[in-house]
Amino acid sequence: MVARLWPWTGLTRTARRFAAERGGVSAVEFALILPLMLLIYAGCGELTSALVLDRKVSRAASTISDLVAQQTSVSSSSMANIFDAATAIFEPYRTSTAKLVVVVVNVTSSGQTVVWSQARNDTAAPANTAPPSGLTVPGAIATTTGQVVVGRVTYAYSSPFANVMKSITGSDTYNLSHVFYLKPRQGTTIAFTS
Repeated sequence: MVARLWPWTGLTRTARRFAAERGGVSAVEFALILPLMLLIYAGCGELTSALVLDRKVSRAASTISDLVAQQTSVSSSSMANIFDAATAIFEPYRTSTAKLVVVVVNVTSSGQTVVWSQARNDTAAPANTAPPSGLTVPGAIATTTGQVVVGRVTYAYSSPFANVMKSITGSDTYNLSHVFYLKPRQGTTIAFTS
């Protein structure tokens, strides 16, 4: 009987020694925490990237509104230059997913109508109609009659971790959008010449 227990006795001693050993505890703890640390690091990087891009969207919307509001008339070629200037703000991000719209809205006591509109990678609002949803002038700005320049930029942001984000939020693309409203600075109207 002693001969049969001998292998178990050695195994029992080895298990006790292994359980008492504390030399590899730090390595095991690090191996357990490393995936969580990498997830937090990647998440912070993605959040920072999204916040930087959101700021660029805001700046681009402000830029197109401001550049149009400074003019008394805008041509197709000058509008293309304004859109080029706004999309340059997105560097080093892709500019092909940026949607830019400028709408000049006439505000009167009877309502709001689109005077003219131009767009890049998006649909321009038709003239002599009510402004589309999201481009109407808020009541706080539309207190006086006259024209208002409305600039909207929308950017479809897709994370490099799109599959992970889709499993958490249900979407792999997030639309960052900003709208700016400005009154004409030189006069009361801004004409569009093709």
